Amino acid sequence: MIKRIKFKQVKVKKQSPKTVLLIIGITFIIATFFSYIFEVLLGDVPLLIAFFLLISIIIIGIICDGIGNAVVAVDEISFHSMAASRVKGAKESIVLIRNAPMVANLFNDVIGDICGIISGSTASAIVLSIESGFGIQSVLLSIAMSGFVAALTVGGKAIGKGFAIARARYIVYYVGIVMYYVKKLKHNKK
Repeated sequence: MIKRIKFKQVKVKKQSPKTVLLIIGITFIIATFFSYIFEVLLGDVPLLIAFFLLISIIIIGIICDGIGNAVVAVDEISFHSMAASRVKGAKESIVLIRNAPMVANLFNDVIGDICGIISGSTASAIVLSIESGFGIQSVLLSIAMSGFVAALTVGGKAIGKGFAIARARYIVYYVGIVMYYVKKLKHNKK
């Protein structure tokens, strides 16, 4: 006989259609802006710096994916005692956890996918730069670069996901600390 177990319901804010439309609009603006910047930037940049930019974009995508996974994986309870003890960043961490679907959407989907798109266009720009610099046309170079970017992105996110779930409390806490100091900076400027 299988015993029925009742699980505690997690309180999560639902996303309204306005929020979804806002996310779509913000994603369009951010993706367009960064694509334009990287297209302009990569026109006059040496190949070594272009590779550095490509790796940086991939790492940003991996880190943001890890933050999104950590926020979804962590429990809120441990942060309540920290907030009661007035630990810096604890209240901000609770806000992150209570808005987990939106935070995960922002970090995993919006920023992560934008990094994926920009890394693909950066890789294409690097391939075109190599081809024009050496006066060659190579489909294999394009395929190899696509494979390189995909392997780094997917492999990095796979490693990052395990790390983010295992260290979810620490990650959310440190993001909360960053939010705390950003909020404090805004108040000091006023």
